[in-house]
Amino acid sequence: ASQFHGQAYGGGSLSLESAASWLVLVAAQERRLAPVHMLRALRRLPGQLDELPLGDLDERASGMQLPWYREALAHTGREDAYWVARDFSAGVGKVRAAAQLVGGWHDIFLPWMIDDFVALRQAGHAPQLIIGPWTHTSPGLTAMSLREAAAWLRAHLLGDRRLLHGAPVRAFVTGSAGGWRDLEDWPPPGAREERLHLHAGGRLEAQAPGDAGPPSHYRYDPADPTPALGGPVLLSREPVVDNRPLEARADVLTFTTAPLAEPLTVIGPVRVELHVRSSLDHFDLFARVCDVEAGGASWNVCDALVRVGPGEPEPNAGGVRRVAFDLWPAAHRFAPGRRLRLQVSSGAHPRYARNTGTGEPIAEARRLVAADQELFHSAERPSALILSVVP
Repeated sequence: ASQFHGQAYGGGSLSLESAASWLVLVAAQERRLAPVHMLRALRRLPGQLDELPLGDLDERASGMQLPWYREALAHTGREDAYWVARDFSAGVGKVRAAAQLVGGWHDIFLPWMIDDFVALRQAGHAPQLIIGPWTHTSPGLTAMSLREAAAWLRAHLLGDRRLLHGAPVRAFVTGSAGGWRDLEDWPPPGAREERLHLHAGGRLEAQAPGDAGPPSHYRYDPADPTPALGGPVLLSREPVVDNRPLEARADVLTFTTAPLAEPLTVIGPVRVELHVRSSLDHFDLFARVCDVEAGGASWNVCDALVRVGPGEPEPNAGGVRRVAFDLWPAAHRFAPGRRLRLQVSSGAHPRYARNTGTGEPIAEARRLVAADQELFHSAERPSALILSVVP
């Protein structure tokens, strides 16, 4: 992507697992027998991600202080000069070379790569975007990138378009009876917004709540952080997994539709609007969409985390905040008989650095404070999941 802050500080929280993996790879890459040192460091890494403060992670993981890691940790905001110097997004529209962008639904750079595609299109250029069912390090992504790049270069340098797929966007639709689909643009023209509302009792429905029922509650304890299952990380683990172990935890709320009578195809942006109140000024919200089988297996489709601080957003007189944020974009077909589920929690450790609840600088924080969270789903405060639905 043209800027790195979005991936490094996903939603405002450090993308801890990816950053730590990169750290040990870079620290070992010039050593003799570098692959051996990398593998050893990666095997030790999971236990080190639980230790605080994170400012010393470089020494724990690599045996040395790494100035680039410490500098990145000391500057967390995108507007900071450190990240501004590494942000080339303002110049994307000026690129005149034919540009092809290839990524995966579980690639750590996907949302910001799509931003670059949109910027090129808005500047009047004709880039191509290809998104498949891959992570950043999937062999399938490497193979597809090589094939499509060869066809792209042949078309634009030699005038031979025989191997080129002409659609501006090629997206692999995951889920039941999916497959590759050609699109004219991103987001897909003609997509309609469908809003699914959260209801008491864990229901997810198109109908808005009509009463002022009590909120749902959970307690987030950073000493026992909500774990990450699947999802985009730098070094590929299985990105799509059965989420039932996660959903059985007391610190994870779930809201689920009735079995679908007809297929539902979601292609495009995915967003949540959550009305929440916390016992702390500093907390995180993690939201995830899942495809639930008739037998109960719950497979993650897309997700995201956002970090909330004092006044961001401003609470109302009752302390309730409306927190709206984008999840990872998606292309997924929910088959008839399946159910759509939204998870809401306050962490995904160690994919994202846990929120300690204190507001201390991320490099220095040691103290852990638990947060009591309330999620509202009433007529006055209608929390919702917003999907882009296509025929």
